[in-house]
Amino acid sequence: MTTYTSGHGSAQAGDTDIVGARALAQIVDGIVSLITFGIVAAGVGALLGGFASGHRSALATILAVGPIAMVLGTLVGGLVPVLLEWAWNGETVGKRLVGIRVVSLDGGPVGLGAALTRNLFAAVDGAFFYLVGLAAMSTSSDRQRIGDRVAGTVVVRR
Repeated sequence: MTTYTSGHGSAQAGDTDIVGARALAQIVDGIVSLITFGIVAAGVGALLGGFASGHRSALATILAVGPIAMVLGTLVGGLVPVLLEWAWNGETVGKRLVGIRVVSLDGGPVGLGAALTRNLFAAVDGAFFYLVGLAAMSTSSDRQRIGDRVAGTVVVRR
């Protein structure tokens, strides 16, 4: 167990032993991202659908606009946790709710690049219902999942 100290506070022994809190935060953040996805996809679909409908059938409009709405919704929904971790001192809605945050290995704030990296690797960590991430955390004294190791971050109690 390492102590992470900076102007942002410090993590003491046991502060990274928060697997349950991380799981709950992940569920909440997943819901936030899903809602964001829905809003963006519906908005893009409505906006582009109006332009694309013209003389096309409803099915043709859906087939033309649907993929664009899905891609944009996925991108924006996926960027929400990245931007929140960067702008909210390592917190997302879920992390704030359960009292945890992401810090860099030196205890400082998480940068945009590190937040992006750790969240991109969530696709790997999330495989098999997060069993890959749980296995990675169980082999790390600081409970780092693969994304945390690659990004040089750790999740601690606030």
